[in-house]
Parts: sequence; structure tokens; C-alpha cells
Amino acid sequence: MKEKVSKDQHILTVIQKAFDKGQQGDIDTNSMIHWLKQELQSGYTINNNEKAL
Repeated sequence: MKEKVSKDQHILTVIQKAFDKGQQGDIDTNSMIHWLKQELQSGYTINNNEKAL
């Protein structure tokens, strides 16, 4: 359960950062999609690495 909350929190944080970037107007759609993919994948990798420890 704790891991699920952590993943959900990570996703919400990434979405909030994306929204903030969009509001500032300093990122286009393609860049936003690329950035979101990287952020979400890095969070997934971090969570899997912690599990292995």
C-alpha cells in the first residue's frame, strides 16, 4: 500500500510540475510530452531500484 501511495504521489507531483511549466508558457506540446515521459520513467526506475535494495 505504501508503494502505491508513493507512485501516486510521484505522478501527481509530475503532473503539477507539467501544469506549472505550461502556465509559464516556456514549453511546447512536443517538449512537454517528452519531458513527462522522462519524468515518469525515471520515477518508475527509482521505485524499482529501491525495491531491489
